[in-house]
Amino acid sequence: MRLSIPKVHANNPKEKIIRTIAMLLVFAAVIWAFTKNNERVVDMINQQSSIYDETKTLDKEQKKFILSFTRTLKDEFGLECKIQIYGGDFVVPELDRKTMYIGLAPSINEVQLRFPGLMRQALGADFIEQIRTEHFLPSFEYNDWPEEIKIVLLTIFDRLSQVNQGTTPSE
Repeated sequence: MRLSIPKVHANNPKEKIIRTIAMLLVFAAVIWAFTKNNERVVDMINQQSSIYDETKTLDKEQKKFILSFTRTLKDEFGLECKIQIYGGDFVVPELDRKTMYIGLAPSINEVQLRFPGLMRQALGADFIEQIRTEHFLPSFEYNDWPEEIKIVLLTIFDRLSQVNQGTTPSE
């Protein structure tokens, strides 16, 4: 297969140069628009996935842990999990009845926690507030919130497991 580049037709050399430059600019604009569209699509897909890290702070191991948690939460309790980290302000997305949501904005000390109804009852309001005030907010100050995510997820899973087994959760 042979690639054929279109020939530029013109009446004189000056016109030929102008037409060639114009054609190259059109190609460059199309490539730029295609790239920007792909970036937008990838960003939308990332926001809809289990993990969205606008700050690009989470490393591969931390993301792997979160994905493992979301799979286990789905397998054990039939619940979905979304964790979103923003560089600035954010809006909590639409969530269904089976989705746990943790939204973090470390730069503005903002935490949003949303739990499905039964999960919220099982964990308890005090426990949920404790996650927010004793885990996440202090971790922003020390900038160790990526590790705190793991601790919080393990704490939530432990609490849910205790409730599921019928034991009294200890604070």
